[in-house]
Amino acid sequence: MYVIVRIMSKSPIWISLILLVVSVSCFKDPNFESGFSGEDSGGRSVPGRSYSEPSRRVMVMISAGFNSLSGYLSSDLEELSEGKLPVGTSYSSDVLMVLSRTVTSSGQYGDPSPAALYRLYADFSGNVCRDTLMVWDAETPLSRGQTIREALTFVQSRFPAKGYGVVFSSHASGWLPAGYYASPESYEKAPSAGPYRSIGQDKTATGGIEMELSEFAQAIPMHLDYLLIDACLSGCVEVAYAFRDIADVVGFSPAEVLANGFMYDVITTHLLGKEPDPVSVCRDYFEYYDAQSGNNRSATITAVTPGRMGPLVQVCKELFEKYRSAIRTLPGGTVQGYFRFDHHYFYDLKDILLKAGINSEEEARLDAALEECILYKAATPYFLGIPIRIYSGLSMYLPSRGSAFLDQFYKTQIDWNNATELVK
Repeated sequence: MYVIVRIMSKSPIWISLILLVVSVSCFKDPNFESGFSGEDSGGRSVPGRSYSEPSRRVMVMISAGFNSLSGYLSSDLEELSEGKLPVGTSYSSDVLMVLSRTVTSSGQYGDPSPAALYRLYADFSGNVCRDTLMVWDAETPLSRGQTIREALTFVQSRFPAKGYGVVFSSHASGWLPAGYYASPESYEKAPSAGPYRSIGQDKTATGGIEMELSEFAQAIPMHLDYLLIDACLSGCVEVAYAFRDIADVVGFSPAEVLANGFMYDVITTHLLGKEPDPVSVCRDYFEYYDAQSGNNRSATITAVTPGRMGPLVQVCKELFEKYRSAIRTLPGGTVQGYFRFDHHYFYDLKDILLKAGINSEEEARLDAALEECILYKAATPYFLGIPIRIYSGLSMYLPSRGSAFLDQFYKTQIDWNNATELVK
């Protein structure tokens, strides 16, 4: 999910769909065609020419914009093309890939619109080039694990690299089942409703197609240096823990995200050409919105290392057990929330435990565990009118404001609960 609040544009917003489906090749490097095998384009061995471990890095931008965000995500891709691009397509060049699907010019979700994977780079004269490498059937959704796995598997096999990273942009609703955020009553009245999906969106004439959180995680075939999620309500402890074995750093927002999203005109300066610095991407995001005024000054952002969440799991499991009764009866109005319109599924993790009554020694242990895994966190004083009084950097489900359906879903679908037993 995104909040569509348009603020001063960071760059021109138009980008043509034809760039997604027509290959525009400025030049080709022989190694690109030969798969970097130490052969020339004719398949002949080249004496004295061998490749060591690649030193380049690969960034994949996944732009799932076949929905109400189509114009904004197209603007993001235009900003990306106006920023610092890898130069050339040699074996040593960094690689910037885009997997995108947007609405056709008619603006009708029912119209066929193909997803495409293309490489974005600059030639030696500074011209922006796009080489389309894969195009899916027009009816194939991008927000499906199979589509994303096909694209990332192709990238991994065709572009060996020192490291890979993914930036994902679309609608999202944290750990919730798809559709629950907009229509919880349909799930509560029909507990068998599903499937359980919560990230990305391909809009259709009759509804939407989204991915289950675990489906998205399982679609990623390589280990990632970073995963940056430019989508609403993704900054949950449940989401972070789902990527503990997949990404070194995850960056996301516990609250919603204004439609302009990340700073795509400078994002590659942090993620390509050197050791990736996803924390600076998060810092750029916060500083941009913090400099705005009124409701446009609205941002929450966190960068977490999921692989270092062990201490947080341990202390939370102990505290959830000790304060189980208090957590089950907490009035939601007393706890810091990151939601609007009574979509009461995202509360501050630390504030839940503070309001449950943890003592100073337990708070110190919790703070130490959070500090162990959180690299950066920042929040504006308000988010679209919601006061941010306390900010631990991670949201979490509050069972006292949930339901029997959500409890059952949480117990059976959420890895964080398997580890900590928030809901038993």
